[in-house]
Amino acid sequence: MQRRTGACTSWLMTALGALPLAMVAVTGCGVKQAAPTTKYNNPATLQGQVFAGRNYMAGATVKIYETQSNGVAGNGYYTGTAKLLQTLTANTTGGWSTSSLSCSSPDQIYVTTEGGTPYPSGLNYTTLSNNPNSLMMTAIGDCSLLSAATSSNNVTSIVTNEASTVAAVWALRNFISLNGTTVNVASASTNYAGANGAGVVGSYAGLAHAFLNANNLSPYKIGNFVQYTNGSADGTGGGLVPVQELNSLAYAQYLCTIGGNGTKADDFSYCSKLYQLATPPGGTAPTNSLAAMLNIARYPANNAQAILDFTLTPIPASGQTGSQQINAGVYVPALTGFGTAGSGGATDWSVAIYYLAGYGATSSGQGSTYPLFVTIDANDNVYFSNPNASTSTAGNVIALNSAGQSLWTSATDTKNLSIPRGIAADAAGHIWIANGGTTASSAFVQEMDATTGNLLQRYTSSSTSLYGVAVDSLGNVWYGASTTTGQNLHELAVKGSQYTEATFAVMPSSAATAPYQIRPDGNNNIWVAGNGSSTTQAIYFPNTGTAASPTYTAGLKFATTSGSGAYGIAADASGNAYIVPNTTTGGFYKTTVTGSGSSATLAASKVTTNPAANSRFLDVDGSGNLWFLDNTTGTFLYQYNPSSATMASFYPCYNAGTMTSTVQTCSTGMSTKQDLAIDSTGSVWVASYGNSGGGRMVQIIGLASPTVPLRAAGKPGVMP
Repeated sequence: MQRRTGACTSWLMTALGALPLAMVAVTGCGVKQAAPTTKYNNPATLQGQVFAGRNYMAGATVKIYETQSNGVAGNGYYTGTAKLLQTLTANTTGGWSTSSLSCSSPDQIYVTTEGGTPYPSGLNYTTLSNNPNSLMMTAIGDCSLLSAATSSNNVTSIVTNEASTVAAVWALRNFISLNGTTVNVASASTNYAGANGAGVVGSYAGLAHAFLNANNLSPYKIGNFVQYTNGSADGTGGGLVPVQELNSLAYAQYLCTIGGNGTKADDFSYCSKLYQLATPPGGTAPTNSLAAMLNIARYPANNAQAILDFTLTPIPASGQTGSQQINAGVYVPALTGFGTAGSGGATDWSVAIYYLAGYGATSSGQGSTYPLFVTIDANDNVYFSNPNASTSTAGNVIALNSAGQSLWTSATDTKNLSIPRGIAADAAGHIWIANGGTTASSAFVQEMDATTGNLLQRYTSSSTSLYGVAVDSLGNVWYGASTTTGQNLHELAVKGSQYTEATFAVMPSSAATAPYQIRPDGNNNIWVAGNGSSTTQAIYFPNTGTAASPTYTAGLKFATTSGSGAYGIAADASGNAYIVPNTTTGGFYKTTVTGSGSSATLAASKVTTNPAANSRFLDVDGSGNLWFLDNTTGTFLYQYNPSSATMASFYPCYNAGTMTSTVQTCSTGMSTKQDLAIDSTGSVWVASYGNSGGGRMVQIIGLASPTVPLRAAGKPGVMP
């Protein structure tokens, strides 16, 4: 079997040529963004081929589905019913074709294949039998793709195999619900496709963007994993995909697709082994291979090492006695071990795309150099502040869309942003950045156009060393300074298009505490992480009015915890806040509020220990789980689940893309991490600035629960 060496070619296309159909050639790996509503009818043709690794899956039942917006949010996932468009049967080479589809954008289209008999490539006979355990899928994308043909026959061609399944399951894990072998992909109408395919406040595009993520890992036309997204050959235009890790996952499913050692009919012993490993804690065993992979995606740390050991099983019927990695043919190269990413107890199958140093560079603006803070708008566009060093004298802002494609990069110069720090998106299409200058002229909050990156306005401050910034649901801008003197908490109160500044003392100078991360809650109460050299405080600025008409007359209130300093704080849907001191001795704290307004009282209680030596900013996902980072080199992303009072750690595999070595391991992919944000697909975006060679933006695919991405919407802890 030939291995893919280019960005958009595939060994599978050789086999596709065996189809008794007019196949189209692969012309690119790009996937369109969701499009306005359009209906597509005959004569558009959709055709494809089903594989088990390099083998044809003859006789597989092919089902074509259209997503629906009837999903119900619960337990971090959407449960709904998709629309079955058609059922077909694959021929002896796994081929199928139909030209009688009707599909309406912005619905998404996908294909599943059930059962089938694995025929050796190039042959139309076998001693094996139909495998009822096999269930695979391909995430295609917006229904408009049916008209995006590359031939005069208006034909769209796809591949379905284990690679396409892994890509679909990891990207869509929060939108899939299974009913036996029926794979339903659905979302709530409020997290479906937004307006004209773009998320807006109150109506987001998580499902459409999740399909783009699936095709970033494995484009639907080719059925194998790409080294870089967006059709990039060297990463300058795309993100680095962990191909080796994904190959291992696909191979684990491939072993079940074959069933056993490939020498006799009705041997499905490998499926039994996979089901055992993929049974979630306290759950029931899966009954098909896609359900097994979905469990691994949703519980990536469960039996992680044992699953890796399972992937070292030799290729069935190959006659080999060594691990599968030494055999040219099926999902290679793959992992031989978790490497440094598996140290410290963070062995897991989370999957991340790494946008490497220099990404987003233009002739006037530096690319990813020292990504420090990150924010996401209603359309899942990602913006990060990017100083050129820890003691920067020049910096800029870089904007990416939900699929990691560059939107714009602002110019890099000392007059524009010298030390860009906290960054926040508002609902009006603006981006706000706190500049951390130490002089009066360089201490300002900058307002930028989110569409173009153009400068709109600067607001000078009476404080210096500005740090955190946030926008509340009315568009008021809150920011603070990392100094412990002066008026440290500031508000730019909006009225029409004008902003008026107000300032509030955080603490008397005898017990000064600097405000770092700032988070309004759903009622526009303002929470601030108080960072002092020997003090950690949850600072609360109560709204004594209503969410729609707030007033701040009660003054600031404080809850002191043990431990020194705190960078991060996050509010949940109930108005509680979580704060974590930046040492392991401090613990992880929940702060509750009793009463309201001037009579409100705070109580901070330790809910668990803090595993991070140097905690940084926090974010909350749609299920109310708290996510935070350890700033120490080589350490992890942490999740605290309030409902179970448990802490979990994650470190997605990073592999630099060596495709020829027989030793394939993960390495340290995130280092000195400051900030993170969660989008409406559930992807976690991490700013990682301390890596060797420069900073990276890291997208961990679908790891969290889908979240209202715009923090300024005032919906913390809520699934859209």
